[in-house]
Amino acid sequence: MTVFEEEGRTPEEAVEAGLRKFGLSREYVLVETLEEGTKGFLGLGGRQARVRLTVTPAGDRLLQARLILEELLKRIGVDATVQAREVQGVVQLEITGADLGLLIGKHGQTLESLNYLVARLLGRQLGERVQLRIDVEGYRERRRQVLEQRALRLAEQVKLTGEPVALEPMSSADRRTVHLALQRDARVRTESLGEGPLRRLIIAPSDRQA
Repeated sequence: MTVFEEEGRTPEEAVEAGLRKFGLSREYVLVETLEEGTKGFLGLGGRQARVRLTVTPAGDRLLQARLILEELLKRIGVDATVQAREVQGVVQLEITGADLGLLIGKHGQTLESLNYLVARLLGRQLGERVQLRIDVEGYRERRRQVLEQRALRLAEQVKLTGEPVALEPMSSADRRTVHLALQRDARVRTESLGEGPLRRLIIAPSDRQA
């Protein structure tokens, strides 16, 4: 558990300073006021307010995940900012900056590798498996939209021709996106073929009734 102290003109200012330093929002820390602080006379002789901030377990996961990713980016010479948050139990890290295409790679392959590496390092450090999702400048959302539109387009082709269509090898995340986009269409089905990096999806006609 991470515990640290911070000072400011007021307890609230001290808390905000600590949150900025560690990149956390208020919900992830417990605050204990150690000194209220005083203004002094004519601005002289006052004392700074002092608080102790205890990072919650959820906040500690975010903090450690961000620090691991920032260290990796530093080692490969990438100047970027990392923001961390937790959504439905998933630690989400958003990387922002200039010229970050190298972190994404072809069809997001480099991003997936980075995600896997950070998740392994974080899990080892915390002693537990952590669900992690790293994104770069909103790439995953743009990729999801492209895949969904393509899946719907190919599904129409399959329904028109009655012939299955094989997609190129994809990551498990991309395959899931295609599957979810078509799961409510009773006239087509999706299935996976291949192993490892060569695993791909097939969109084929279905015998299910609408």
